Amino acid sequence: MSRFGTAMVIATIAICGELSPAARAADWPQFQGPDRSGISPETGLARSWPEGGPKVLWTIDVGEGFAAAAIRDGLVHVLDRTANGKDILRCLDLSTGKEQWTCAYDAPGKLPYPGSRQTPTVDEKLIFAMGPFGNLICIDRSTHQIVWSHHMVDDFKDPAVDTGADDTTNRAALLARTRVPTWGFTQAPALYKDTVIVAPQTKKVGLAAYEKTTGKLRWTSPYVGRNWYDHVSPYITTLCGADQVIMIGQPSDLEKWPPAIVSGVDAETGKMLWQMRTSHSYKIPISSPVRIGDDRLFISGAYDVGCFMLKVGHESGVWTTDYVFKDNKNCIAHIQNPLFYKDHIYAQSFNEHGTPNNGLTCLDTSGEVKWKTGPKQVFGSGGLLIADGLIFVMDGKTGELNLFEARPDECRQLASAKVLAAEGKLVWAPLALSDGKLVVRDQHQMKCLLVK
Repeated sequence: MSRFGTAMVIATIAICGELSPAARAADWPQFQGPDRSGISPETGLARSWPEGGPKVLWTIDVGEGFAAAAIRDGLVHVLDRTANGKDILRCLDLSTGKEQWTCAYDAPGKLPYPGSRQTPTVDEKLIFAMGPFGNLICIDRSTHQIVWSHHMVDDFKDPAVDTGADDTTNRAALLARTRVPTWGFTQAPALYKDTVIVAPQTKKVGLAAYEKTTGKLRWTSPYVGRNWYDHVSPYITTLCGADQVIMIGQPSDLEKWPPAIVSGVDAETGKMLWQMRTSHSYKIPISSPVRIGDDRLFISGAYDVGCFMLKVGHESGVWTTDYVFKDNKNCIAHIQNPLFYKDHIYAQSFNEHGTPNNGLTCLDTSGEVKWKTGPKQVFGSGGLLIADGLIFVMDGKTGELNLFEARPDECRQLASAKVLAAEGKLVWAPLALSDGKLVVRDQHQMKCLLVK
């Protein structure tokens, strides 16, 4: 392992079910769940909670950060970070919280917001995790040892521009250099067939696909935007019958905030299929696109972006893109990914970055608001997921867990309970659900709640 740089939080990704790693229906083996949609197939969940909230099955201490659980075969996997500059993958028993094993590696460096970032991706035999300084590691589930590793900065440096210390007097050279993003690598590795796909997002290389078992580089894609202010994970889906990786990125010109780039890359080869620019400035892409049918993507972000829907076409070998709607401020998903459930979109929505937000919001596919909880009730960018017709949403400022019905005709809250001691900290970690057990965390503790 080599040294790395600085970092922060967030990131998300959503993927079509047939492209995600196979797992039991009750598992949550990666960020956003079984098929990376944020939707769980579980049923039989409680629609009310006892006084004091769901039963706490276990509580463990964790280092500062935002990394959430990946759950498979009754085991909880979390990429933690220690105060002495190590990333450590911890494996816990889902029922008891008892630690089963750990695997650590050196990752020195300081973070503007200290701690871990992203959720591991767990398949049948291997675990893939991206550390905040750009370490991509593959761990064998049976031996608990690192099989192979890569580094998103060291592996993709360009000798022509990466010549030493930052030269702030030469902005063009500075912008061309390969580096850790401003708030760190926050992406979850995405699996496609026998490859794992990540996003170095350098001046020359956009995405990279490695063979899962060997770590051999299979392909790289052309430029998709720089990682300096980008915190979106690669999003694998099928559009117009073609498997592709969707990526949102900021261009390299940081003198101003230009429109972001949205790219569709062939998941098999890394070939660029299509690329377009957002209709206006998109400062810091964080949340991932959401697939709406075979030819549409819903995209939402903060910093005055709002939301828009793209229609992607493919005819006679030519790819096209067009807006279904744009410049819509009804949904502004800053950190957490929007969720598409039963023909409606549910999201944590801001009015503007840094101003009061709209809380939990339900939209139809034309972008019209069906209901919203704000401005009276907002949730401070906490995690959310949907299971059994229920929305679990965490208040990112108070540590209060809330339960709503996932229905478009009315906003109906069923329960709420303070489950984490937020103390004003950023409780932004995604939620994870497996076998009726909801795993949540704040900046210091991880808890498992019984929600059957």
